[in-house]
Amino acid sequence: MRSKLIVAVAALVLAACQTTQGTHQIYPPASGPQAEPLPPPPAQPEPKPLEAPAVVEPPAPPLASFPKSAEQISGSAVTALMKQARQYRSAGQPDRAAGVLERALRIEPRNYFVWSALGQAYLAQKNYLQAESVAQKSNALARGNVYVAVENWKTIAAARDARGDAIGALQASAQVEALQAQLSAAPGTP
Repeated sequence: MRSKLIVAVAALVLAACQTTQGTHQIYPPASGPQAEPLPPPPAQPEPKPLEAPAVVEPPAPPLASFPKSAEQISGSAVTALMKQARQYRSAGQPDRAAGVLERALRIEPRNYFVWSALGQAYLAQKNYLQAESVAQKSNALARGNVYVAVENWKTIAAARDARGDAIGALQASAQVEALQAQLSAAPGTP
């Protein structure tokens, strides 16, 4: 009984899906007075090509709005650690300087001056890939702070040069020159 029911449902489904071919009916034209032709549609003006909207870049913030040193944006603990790291680097101990700066980053992880100093410490350790990576991180966090970007690009240029990437070093040096020119052109900059 069940199989007959399945067969019946399948037959109904197939019958509903069946199409007839060649049974189109053509209707004769309507009888009566012939309608007058419709007037042509009014002429449409040519559409104007779409123009790309003008991109207006916001003006760069004045250089005076950027801090020039870590002391201007850091807490007292990070300022003390940065001073200690400078002393270690001056004493030729880049490993200790890096350790102190890594501690400072645990306190202020978004402090781009600390990242920049860490890049310089890695450069002194001859850890060139890490030095470049950390300097780029500092640039990303600095968001256009030219004062720190100059130092970062110097680090990047030196790291690339030490790795034998002459073209990359030249590109980074060009960034340094462009940033230094920007600093020189700024009013009130020595």
